[in-house]
Amino acid sequence: MTLLVRYVLLLSALLFSATALSQDISGNYTLDVVQNPGAQDCVWSGNLNLAQSGGNPGSFSGSANVNIVSGPCPNIGGAVSGTINGTTLSIGVAVGGLGNATFTGNVVGGGNLSGTWSGLGVTGTWLASPIVAPPPAPVATAVPVLPLWGLLLLPLFIVGLAARMGFKRRV
Repeated sequence: MTLLVRYVLLLSALLFSATALSQDISGNYTLDVVQNPGAQDCVWSGNLNLAQSGGNPGSFSGSANVNIVSGPCPNIGGAVSGTINGTTLSIGVAVGGLGNATFTGNVVGGGNLSGTWSGLGVTGTWLASPIVAPPPAPVATAVPVLPLWGLLLLPLFIVGLAARMGFKRRV
């Protein structure tokens, strides 16, 4: 390989690793949590809000409000805190005043977070998807519209106006 090709490959690898390490997970997410089949087969759904501080590796805090969709399990919610290192993260979440669950996982495609969780003697999987704000509504602006016939008559109007004001064409 030529020296230039090696330099480009090295630079690309450095940029890619810097991008992976600068992962910021601050934001609002929809959170879906599923208990592994067995005990009570509970399913939860709700929101997760995270604010990362200290860069990456670093820590984050936030809140979760996740309600039971099916099964006889308690809601999950309250303050959350955790750490991120590259694309790997660990989150502690309160479970209905009964204790804590630990969510471990990774940042995956599209800014999604996913992994496994355990707590209170049960385990499962989870997926957090970023909530994307809708684009702002377009601002209506009044633009004067001239119909096609108006465009055709415009030069005649300008010539007539010039003649009326006494402008003469120079030869």
